Amino acid sequence: MTNMDLQEQTRMEDVYKDISFIIDKIGQLGVFPPLVWVWTWDVAKSMLENFTGDEDYKVSMTEQEVWKLFWEQADENGFTLEYGVEDLDEHVSDWLIKIGAVEIVEEEEDEDE
Repeated sequence: MTNMDLQEQTRMEDVYKDISFIIDKIGQLGVFPPLVWVWTWDVAKSMLENFTGDEDYKVSMTEQEVWKLFWEQADENGFTLEYGVEDLDEHVSDWLIKIGAVEIVEEEEDEDE
């Protein structure tokens, strides 16, 4: 076992308390499985933020509009952590496009070409 200095020990204990608090709060959510909901919504929200301002994408819904559809379509979406982060990212991205929250901007071809 390695010896930690006081600052690292304090940081470790603070993170432990924060993580324990978050786990308790997630466990109290009125959805199941709560961690899948939290993780998946975090992915969807992050994608919306990342696509906003990206010239390759057009975001056409607010976060609240996407949340409403996220909630309403939860049973049919089948989001899961079972297949890993990359599959979840792809599934969420495809869903955002399917619901019309995000559109891929096609490059216009020059008329001369």
